[in-house]
Amino acid sequence: MPQAANIVVKNGATTPVDKTFELISPAAGDGGIGRWYLKEGAILGAFPLLTLSSTPTSNRSRVVKLKIRVPSSFTEAATGKTIVGPAVEGNLTVSVPDDFPENGKNDAVAYISNLIGHQLIKSALRDAVPLT
Repeated sequence: MPQAANIVVKNGATTPVDKTFELISPAAGDGGIGRWYLKEGAILGAFPLLTLSSTPTSNRSRVVKLKIRVPSSFTEAATGKTIVGPAVEGNLTVSVPDDFPENGKNDAVAYISNLIGHQLIKSALRDAVPLT
């Protein structure tokens, strides 16, 4: 099993900046959920969150679930309190059969990650619209 660690990614700003999602709790094995926070903001509820879990299935495969949650927040002028608003949430579930060839796994990962990073897909994700 890979060792859990902090995850550094570029943000979506005009001039991308490295952002570190800090490992809060590693998964405790199959079915456990690893949790990372981007500790930016005044309170925990406003931190972007990444979770990842992996479980075996009954049909000789494993399922990986990745969730990314990015809440909105603002500081209330009258009280100075941070108010957490609605959040954008992305969920990806990937099934990897036990009998999938090892020599094809790197290609599958590249297709998935590159498709998610493709400008056309990113624009659909950004506005939550279909590609028509």
